[in-house]
Amino acid sequence: MVDTDKEFCSILLDVITLHGVRDMVCSPGSRNAPLLIAASARDSLQCHVVVDERSAAFMALGMAIVSRRPVALVCTSGTALLNYGPAVAEAYYQGVPLIVISADRPEQWIDQDDSQTLRQFEALSNYVKKSYQLPSWGNDDPELRWYANRVANDAMIESTTRRAGPVHINVRLGEPLGRKMERYGNHPRIIESITSDQVSDRSLIRRLGEKVACSRVMLVAGFMAPDHRTHAALEGFCRLPNVVAMTETLSNLKIGEYATAIDTVLTAYDESELDEIAPDIVISVGGSLVSRKLKEYLRRNSTRCEHWSVGWSHTTSDCFMSLGKRIETDVARFFRQLQVSASRSAAHVEEAGVDTYSGRWREKRVKGVAAKMEYVGRQDWSELAALKIVFDTLPVASNLFLSNGTVVRYAQILCGRMPHASYCNRGVSGIDGSISTAIGGAKIYKGMTVIVTGDMSMAYDVGSLALPGIPDSTRIIVIDNQGGGIFRFIPTTSGLSERERFFCARPELPLRFLSQGYGWEYEEAESESSLRRALEGFYSGGKKILRIKCDGEDSANVLKEFMNIKV
Repeated sequence: MVDTDKEFCSILLDVITLHGVRDMVCSPGSRNAPLLIAASARDSLQCHVVVDERSAAFMALGMAIVSRRPVALVCTSGTALLNYGPAVAEAYYQGVPLIVISADRPEQWIDQDDSQTLRQFEALSNYVKKSYQLPSWGNDDPELRWYANRVANDAMIESTTRRAGPVHINVRLGEPLGRKMERYGNHPRIIESITSDQVSDRSLIRRLGEKVACSRVMLVAGFMAPDHRTHAALEGFCRLPNVVAMTETLSNLKIGEYATAIDTVLTAYDESELDEIAPDIVISVGGSLVSRKLKEYLRRNSTRCEHWSVGWSHTTSDCFMSLGKRIETDVARFFRQLQVSASRSAAHVEEAGVDTYSGRWREKRVKGVAAKMEYVGRQDWSELAALKIVFDTLPVASNLFLSNGTVVRYAQILCGRMPHASYCNRGVSGIDGSISTAIGGAKIYKGMTVIVTGDMSMAYDVGSLALPGIPDSTRIIVIDNQGGGIFRFIPTTSGLSERERFFCARPELPLRFLSQGYGWEYEEAESESSLRRALEGFYSGGKKILRIKCDGEDSANVLKEFMNIKV
């Protein structure tokens, strides 16, 4: 078809029509020309032209109320958007799905005395469920096209699920505006929203179970609180022979052998070997992932696998760039039902390789872990060697709190001995407050709490040592690698001449004197033998701090080699 040459506009219009928008109320303008061209090109969309935006919005409101379907609005830049206000507010309080689309000038021209420019993004924020924005550049960038698709899908899901309501999508558009081009075979990705009520539908569960039964499935689990219902349900689901589990340390799941050894396994093989056993379906639970290797692996194979996100979420999270289903429901309940459905369907499946998928991954895992642990065993004193000893001797009944940076990444590759529960502030992954958070947890947990942190995170939150009522069962292990060791590891900063001064920023941390002043027992270790001696009595008696000194540069090089990152 003949369409606008602004691909973001085409993506947006394709997605909203496939999500059920049949009517669009348009108001004339020049800045919204690409949107009007795109609307005119789609036969499935009935366009109603109304000059006055205030009346246009109320007309769209009435259409949505009676049709019980989402209705779209399109206006030009400037005060046109503000005229939608009264009707949008009414839609918000009535729970009516209006898709408000406003054209806008490029960001660099806002507040520059150019015509029809005002601050349009979030102008209706008090009366819409959510505000979105598409940039004026990047139509040729695959990642930004994926972003435009995700924004459009999320806007439609947000508007039509739970309590329905209006959403606002602000589209920045630069000159030229009236160009057209021919497009062939548009097949935009549509993210299906499945609500908790729909999960009760047996036909839906049967359909999902049939698809799982004939597919190679990978369960991916990010950070989650310990929960026995969820653990039992996921453990049962992972018994299916075509399901493999990738569970991070912070997922608090103990499912199968080597399921937590994600980076250890993914760095043991060439990309081609791993791509041969890529999944058809990825089902994710929990929060964000620590493992960059797993994210890279699944994004690399995004065109061959579909991602299902399961659990309660505030937004459409498309971390692997292949989201097909956003399933908002109780995780334990869903996986119990899915396991039963898939098991019933499995007897009729004849897909080659599906029934041996778990076994193929287990073979890779056993060999990969053996090779990597042999590498660890050959290393001289370093963070890797030290933390291997720490995690191997961790009391299994303890709660483990990890700081961000390299510490949480080491736990991913070394913490085979899973504690009672593992925690880290991975919501936004900051280094601030990690010790205070752990001490708060220690005041609740009746057993031992072990905190493993870097020296920079410790310095950042050193005032936590003075918090009132810290239990005697609290232990802090500080990896002293002379500053922010993560900056010697990540490619962005590892090669910079400014690295040590501006990034690693070695802290002045008189930890021995601070510990004594605040009533903590203090020990140091700077070799394997001294660490093993220190750990002999570390978990008995009162609250203690153990400082482990390692060379930061050597440790970063060892970790890079382990992770197959060129030094």
